[in-house]
Amino acid sequence: MFGAGAAIGVLGGMIGLGGAEFRLPLLIGLFGFAALSAVILNKAMSLVVVLVALPARLAAVPAAEVAARWPVAVNLLAGSLLGAWAGASWAVRSAPPPSTRCWLP
Repeated sequence: MFGAGAAIGVLGGMIGLGGAEFRLPLLIGLFGFAALSAVILNKAMSLVVVLVALPARLAAVPAAEVAARWPVAVNLLAGSLLGAWAGASWAVRSAPPPSTRCWLP
């Protein structure tokens, strides 16, 4: 498990994401999580991974360069937050009944 996590961390760090695109198939296929449970856990792990990587990324790109493009960042963030809320709401509404959910492997 640790080796898979380390490999996902390296891949995610190299391409600038939290590794979710690599971690989700493992949560479902290898560890047997139900899809919705895997997505929820995967999002929580991605948040932690991105927060840990943030100092290294901020050291690589000057804050002034990022601040100069604040309208782009604000618009992408607003759209992403609205889309994430809508997508999560839809996923929860279309989830199977509680008796068929698998919250733990």
